[in-house]
Amino acid sequence: MNTTLAKKNVITSILYQLVTVAYGLVVPRLVLSSFGSEVNGLTSSLSQFLNYISLLEGGLSGVIMAALYKPLANKDYAKVSGVIKAADNFFKKIALIFVVYTIALAAIYPFVVSTSFSWGFIFSLTIIISTSLFIQYFFSLSYRLLINADQKGYIVFSTLIIFTILNFLVTLIVIKVCPEIHILKAASAIVFIVQPIAFNRYVKKNYKLDKNAEPDEDAIAQRWDGFGQNIAFFIHSNTDVVVLTIFSTLSEISVYSVYMLVVTALRTLVTAISSSLAPSLGNSLAKMSNKEANELFDSYEFGLSIITTFAFTCGALLVTPFIQVYTRGVTDANYYQPLFGYLMMSAEAVYCFRDPYVTVAYVSGKYKETAKYAYIEAVLNIIISVILVSKFGLIGVAVGTLLAMTYRMIAHMIYIAKNLFKRELKQSLKCLLVHSIIAILSAILVTLLIRIDVQNYFDWIIEAVATVAVVVTVMIAVLYMTYRKQLCLFTKRLVHKHK
Repeated sequence: MNTTLAKKNVITSILYQLVTVAYGLVVPRLVLSSFGSEVNGLTSSLSQFLNYISLLEGGLSGVIMAALYKPLANKDYAKVSGVIKAADNFFKKIALIFVVYTIALAAIYPFVVSTSFSWGFIFSLTIIISTSLFIQYFFSLSYRLLINADQKGYIVFSTLIIFTILNFLVTLIVIKVCPEIHILKAASAIVFIVQPIAFNRYVKKNYKLDKNAEPDEDAIAQRWDGFGQNIAFFIHSNTDVVVLTIFSTLSEISVYSVYMLVVTALRTLVTAISSSLAPSLGNSLAKMSNKEANELFDSYEFGLSIITTFAFTCGALLVTPFIQVYTRGVTDANYYQPLFGYLMMSAEAVYCFRDPYVTVAYVSGKYKETAKYAYIEAVLNIIISVILVSKFGLIGVAVGTLLAMTYRMIAHMIYIAKNLFKRELKQSLKCLLVHSIIAILSAILVTLLIRIDVQNYFDWIIEAVATVAVVVTVMIAVLYMTYRKQLCLFTKRLVHKHK
């Protein structure tokens, strides 16, 4: 594994996620204060319906990247050109489907949602939001995948950081000068028009691609398996908002979206590390013996489980106090939902905890073999959420998400143990149990020891510092008793890299 490139990719990925988190927290607050909960709920709902385009950077993109690893390592640009040509052709077909879907959504959505906004208002807003997503992904996606597969993700992340900051500045200007939601979203779309140009110029300068190359369809033969898993993931990821849109109100969706700002921010920070390491991990696993692969995976699993437990234990204990301060002065919806916060943090913790197992399956090219787990997860989420939402509202959809994610985590654990590393399942189950104990003990101690009446951000910061201290102390104590050797080795590696 090229540790220098891996570290650059991890650092820039984390920086990008931090910038995205800041953007994701500040802009919705500005929208809430400027336009109200109903507009915020409407834009959040529309974005969820449209955002499946981003799933092309999941399993489908993984198929393409897996096909690029070997030819890039061998500098076989004829092969690389064929893969990129096939990817471009496939994405163009998906683009046409997306356009048709967007127009249908824009026409039908106003009749589904309960709102005071006119049909024309919602139709035009849908088209504008979709334009931003369309430009961002379909005019640069294949080149972004090429750069990532070449272990140069830092180029992609650095570019995205610049455009996110530009988008934030444009948003501030529009809200101050002309506070209209359509103009705000149109301005964002204009910013993203420039992004594909930057990636195109970089690729033309650094890669000898043949534009007339024959599409290498065999290299991405598993694209439908990867794309199918993305569709299943899309259904799963958007189930909550879709169910709330049909069975609840836009105000409830606004509450959901505000909590998910924090939950999603933590998830993206954790998975950023995993995704930035994936190309290096895939390259290394292909060259290793089963014993070496097991050792590498153990380190990968141990490190990400520590990060996941720390992030989401702290998040579960601090999210509701933060939301109370964040939404202070907004009185058109009830944003005090502590149980919902605990459940969604738990669900996303499960998502991140399973990420090593899913990532290893993907970089090993096991899309077809693991597709069924994604489909079953999506179906479980829909069924459970629909059954529970009428009686329990937000809590119902959160329970559906948690149970569905837990199923897929266990399924992937079993698959990895039996088919890839030939390891005992109890290793993964022990890891899950130990980190569950850390989370529960931390929650009990924080509840008993920390009693701060949070009225502002300063109070919240004090509570956050105290909570982090408790969680870190509990984590070190429990891991020292259960994973002493791995903890010492992990600490030594961190200190060595720091030096």
